[in-house]
Amino acid sequence: MKFRIILSIILSLLLFNPSYAKWGKGPLKLSQGTMEFVLMYMYGAGNKKFSGNAKRKNDPDMMAISTDGRSSFYYYCPAEFRARGCLQDGLQRLTILGCEKESNGTPCFLFAKKRRIVWKNGGPKLRIKKKDLKSPYVVAKKIKDAGFYDGELSKLIGIDIQTGQVNEDIKITGQKKDKDNNDNKSSTDIVKELETLTKLYENGSLSKEEFDKAKNKLFDE
Repeated sequence: MKFRIILSIILSLLLFNPSYAKWGKGPLKLSQGTMEFVLMYMYGAGNKKFSGNAKRKNDPDMMAISTDGRSSFYYYCPAEFRARGCLQDGLQRLTILGCEKESNGTPCFLFAKKRRIVWKNGGPKLRIKKKDLKSPYVVAKKIKDAGFYDGELSKLIGIDIQTGQVNEDIKITGQKKDKDNNDNKSSTDIVKELETLTKLYENGSLSKEEFDKAKNKLFDE
């Protein structure tokens, strides 16, 4: 009898604990690794160990992210279950628990349901549309523009749009990387151009707006 009472209390805490019921709220900045996992989630990337050849036929289901933006956990709906649907009661609790296991206790909250971002950071609502999936860069830019990522998009690892898995042989734009030089411009070239831009800005040849625009273009190339 006592065991049943204790079990009932535990279940009640799990069911009504706000951390398992609330969507994320407040400022959130994703680390580069978490941002890449978000992209994989949006493409329905499954676990290679359990999804055969990992061809993208899965649908994103639910994703949780830690408040420090460094840890995440998501569920996807395998293709064979799509007809009957995969969302189940309690899945959000499991998603958050999975995230908090990865985060060593840092609180986690729901970040996305399907391809809709549900974390409320004060910006406009964001939904990744199917047409956006034609370009991982477009998906990443929408997430960055929504205020969830401050890093340079050019530094994100490439995503194979057929599998949703990361691919080190391509850029985030989908272009193939040069085998001898992973970037179109070497780091030395970038440093030199940045020094030139800085000098032009300091001597008044470039306005702050022109300098920032040129610098961002340089890093995104």
